[in-house]
Amino acid sequence: MNIYFIRHGEAEDSSLTKLDFDRELTNEGRIKLERAAQNWKNLVPHFDQIISSPLTRALQTAEIIVQVYNYSKKLIVDKKLGLGSDTLDIIEIANSLKAMNIAFVGHEPDFSRHVSSLISNSGANINYKKGMIAKISFHGKVRIGSGQLEFLIPTKAYK
Repeated sequence: MNIYFIRHGEAEDSSLTKLDFDRELTNEGRIKLERAAQNWKNLVPHFDQIISSPLTRALQTAEIIVQVYNYSKKLIVDKKLGLGSDTLDIIEIANSLKAMNIAFVGHEPDFSRHVSSLISNSGANINYKKGMIAKISFHGKVRIGSGQLEFLIPTKAYK
């Protein structure tokens, strides 16, 4: 099984007039994500499932991926991927699906913690940038410390 963690793209700054939940991607964030997703197709030909945080910027990121990949299944939106998500929830979701390639779209600092927990029992220091994708492969079920990090690619790799 392969899990892909995709952090949402560049979003509007926090403000007093808009809830954090409602912050949207910037135009530049959209452009960078579209370009990156086009290039991801060389490494990841398809996703069997795409699961997104319900926050606007994550949903917009997931929608770009759906469009670029011509993904025909229903996008799954799960509040467990919102801010403060738990690695055990990610494991439970992944192991409950009959899928080989699962994309999770969400946030920091959660994704750094998830990747670290899934690839190491002693922790790994990961600087997870906006729009970054990581691939972790597992032999069998997803478990803490049993994954192999295959790649971690920032959007700036695709200029």
